[in-house]
Amino acid sequence: MKRIIAAIIIILMLCLAAGCESRPADGGETAVPEETPYASVPAATEAPTAEPTPEPTPEPTPAGDPEAYEALRLAELHGLSAEDIRGEYALFLRFAQTVEANPGLDEYAELVYRLFPLIADHAALMDADHFFGRLAGLSFEEGELDYGNVGLYSAIPNTITIGTDLGLTEECELPSVIYHELVHFVDFSISPAGNAMYLLNGERLSAEELLALPIMEQLGAVIVYPADFLTEGGAELCTAKYFAGAVRWYFDPCRFLTGLEYIFGEEKLSELFFSADSEVLVAELFLEAGYSKEDYYDAAITLNFLTDPLNNPVPARRLRAEDILIDLYEYRLGGGWQTDEYFLYILKMLNGVAWSGYETSAYADFLSGIQFDTWEEYNAFLDKVYRGLPMRPELLIRPAEPVIIGGLETIAALASWTDPDTEAEIHGTISVEYDFESGTPLGCRFIDMDAEFIRYFR
Repeated sequence: MKRIIAAIIIILMLCLAAGCESRPADGGETAVPEETPYASVPAATEAPTAEPTPEPTPEPTPAGDPEAYEALRLAELHGLSAEDIRGEYALFLRFAQTVEANPGLDEYAELVYRLFPLIADHAALMDADHFFGRLAGLSFEEGELDYGNVGLYSAIPNTITIGTDLGLTEECELPSVIYHELVHFVDFSISPAGNAMYLLNGERLSAEELLALPIMEQLGAVIVYPADFLTEGGAELCTAKYFAGAVRWYFDPCRFLTGLEYIFGEEKLSELFFSADSEVLVAELFLEAGYSKEDYYDAAITLNFLTDPLNNPVPARRLRAEDILIDLYEYRLGGGWQTDEYFLYILKMLNGVAWSGYETSAYADFLSGIQFDTWEEYNAFLDKVYRGLPMRPELLIRPAEPVIIGGLETIAALASWTDPDTEAEIHGTISVEYDFESGTPLGCRFIDMDAEFIRYFR
């Protein structure tokens, strides 16, 4: 029922719950070709190799396949590799043709090209005619935005607005803002939105189908609640996974969704985010996990409030996001979460550093015993995470966030560091794969966001 406002009217008629409108808000991050891939660290005292590991040799272009040849030729012109195309030659040619024919993309067209790996990975969920019709009409504009937003995607009229007063920590964040909004565009455009707004006895119902039932049956339906936490957290996580390497906004929903991905897998998270019936799938997930109708409402309202407290109601019964994840972990994986170190790091970040908030948790005693009580304690942890690097990054946004990238469980952050060769200050992101059991880094990736800003805007 993604983006269906009519649900509010029916909700009020049935007096079952309060509704609110989902609204994409501000920005994300960027794809960067100039990066050091993950590399193994031979020992705790050795730094990850500074030289990029050789990329796998791509499959040769099929002999006599002019479509593949042309797709790879165009990809190279726009900074994409053969791997980025994922073998989707026809899809990329249609994508490139649509981008080139759209004057509304203007100076941002090259950034739009960076979306293609994400699009190719989710082609199975795509209604191609619908998506390319939307891409042909996408446009950019500059304007004033409310609530401190720096970027906004509006499904109607299919426009990305870039704030005239960005107020960014660093100018290198601008590509991140634009990419975040482009991911919103893909989410809203990859296929037509579904019309299911209710669940009843395992069936999905539209508003019309529900109203055709006797009133007593209507009252037993589960309202499919909006999922702002999925809309915004999903856009920022995709931005980190495909472009930037770290999140810079919507931290709580990103932490929650990373926990969800850790429990259910990347494919499930992608299905939840890009499906035409995203909110329906979320509701079904909670109900299948044993949540009652009321518990599901409380969970959805709580997570939406954590995402955007200015535009979502204060929960009448506010749940702890940590408790929701623990419930889902036990449903899906059984016990053992108390010793699952990466999962525990996700829980710690939901609470934050030097912040006591576990009192209302059902697991307050345990969680209070594992939290970072002081920033000194957390900085000592970072000393181990960054051990062996040729430089110590200065985090521009703290703490470093859990993000699963390419199946690797990383700790990632927007940061600055000094280039050991040129002594120039660089602003970018650093993602470290870290072994919690041994307390050693396994590899890292640096992304120079300054270079990306220069590439696209100077």
